[in-house]
Amino acid sequence: MNKDTAIRYVVDAKGAPQGVFIEEEMWQHVCRHVLSVVEKLYPSVDPIVEPMADLQLLEKYWDLRYELPTDVTCETCGSTTEDWKADEPRKFMLRAANMGGLLAFQCVACKSRITKRHFKDKVTVTCTPQVACSCD
Repeated sequence: MNKDTAIRYVVDAKGAPQGVFIEEEMWQHVCRHVLSVVEKLYPSVDPIVEPMADLQLLEKYWDLRYELPTDVTCETCGSTTEDWKADEPRKFMLRAANMGGLLAFQCVACKSRITKRHFKDKVTVTCTPQVACSCD
């Protein structure tokens, strides 16, 4: 890392400041601090709106030989529940549901995405960790 190029200020044609460019190696040293400051300045206030109407539609027309399972497990952090809707506070938030039998959840603890695909004779589950800052 070169001290003179690790941080570069970006200006427009008139010389007015527009932003800062930080080289990857420098970012690894400062990202944790920068991201915590961003969260303090701009806290996430938008609650997750679950698509419950889509889930109700799936439940209404559910015609497979087994009951629609309510258990969810996060392979990333180990969080688990037998009935995601009954948890208070929620461990998993519903992010997507459709008539094709797909249910996608977000783990509240680690933000991983758990996708359950319901087929006539089986359920497949995938867990995808959230892509995070590599400075951890």
